[in-house]
Amino acid sequence: MNSEQIIVQYFHYKQIQKRGYCKYGVFRRIIEYLLDVHNNPYFIRKTFLKLVHKNYFYRDNPSGKKSYFYKFNPDKFIEFHQRKKNENIFPIIINFD
Repeated sequence: MNSEQIIVQYFHYKQIQKRGYCKYGVFRRIIEYLLDVHNNPYFIRKTFLKLVHKNYFYRDNPSGKKSYFYKFNPDKFIEFHQRKKNENIFPIIINFD
């Protein structure tokens, strides 16, 4: 089992998404604990960014600040526009003539 799978399974188990939006530092500490890697911040950041790229995290930039807030996405297949508006869009469009 690779590091990304360990992190995702732990976040599913603990239901981290209920914490809402958190800074990267919160997730960094959890990843350090899980992987027992305390002296390699490059590896931790790289692993976290891979998960963000794979759609496991929502990314929010409140009020145009330089820092971002992240939220765990338990279902990584939710589209970006659905995540942003927090609404469910029915995927099939029916047109009546």
